[in-house]
Amino acid sequence: MRVAVLRCERLPSFVDWEIPDVEALFDDDRRLLEAFAERGVDAEPVAWSRPDVDWAAYDVALLRSTWDYVDHLGEFLDVTGGIARSRCMLLNPVGAVHWNADKHYLDDLDRIGVPIVPLVRGTAAEASRLLTAVSEAGWHELVLKPAIGVGGSGVVRTDAAGLADALGAMAPATEVMVQPFADAIVGEGELSFAFLGGAPSHALRKRPAAGDFRAHGIYGGTVERVDPDPADVAAVATMLDRLPFDVLYARFDVVRFGGRLAVLELELIEPMLYLGLAPGSAGRLADATIARLGTA
Repeated sequence: MRVAVLRCERLPSFVDWEIPDVEALFDDDRRLLEAFAERGVDAEPVAWSRPDVDWAAYDVALLRSTWDYVDHLGEFLDVTGGIARSRCMLLNPVGAVHWNADKHYLDDLDRIGVPIVPLVRGTAAEASRLLTAVSEAGWHELVLKPAIGVGGSGVVRTDAAGLADALGAMAPATEVMVQPFADAIVGEGELSFAFLGGAPSHALRKRPAAGDFRAHGIYGGTVERVDPDPADVAAVATMLDRLPFDVLYARFDVVRFGGRLAVLELELIEPMLYLGLAPGSAGRLADATIARLGTA
């Protein structure tokens, strides 16, 4: 069995500041490669964008730290589609990957009964309509997000006046979505539930740095493993069961909103799984990958 653990060639372009220990960002990959080696599996890191890769030489291409795909989305979709058409198994499956690459998936989650933080979407040219929708919804503190992005890139916390200014500064065709700011992010924190092989693996609490609202570690946020309430685990497991795809791994980023857990982001492509905070989780992901190939 030969596995390509897919990663990026460089960090995405929105990371324009110095990160002291870049390799620490790839800790999940390192742990996963070690877990495969312990199981006698030949696994190696491969940049997804390398033009000379013979995907048919691998049994599995496992998407992991492919964070720069947002800078080359069309190429990424082409490459993952090509892998799926080869004898190599793409994990997560290509349908889930292409669906999850655009935040329109949140509309689909809402339609299939998965609670989400409410949103309105449109282009910067539709600023008037977006501002009217926000006013009618009674939202005061807002979050503006690009339709395609990772790691909190391009996300802005604002109010109605700031929203108008932000939209006015964008190219008219830029697609965005606007959501109410969830106060629980700076209180209870954002909760992340990792599922491996269809089963709950571990849960994390992410909190933003002082003065920020983005819980991602690259902005100074903190991450800790937590023992979640069983009712919360069951609620998020129900969300997973509703997905229209059979995924190998998933990370649900949720926040308590309106008295229940609601999805902020569903990560099926390149989420950090924080395997180092959950002993045994790298092995569970390796085992689930091996099992998936065995049932193909």
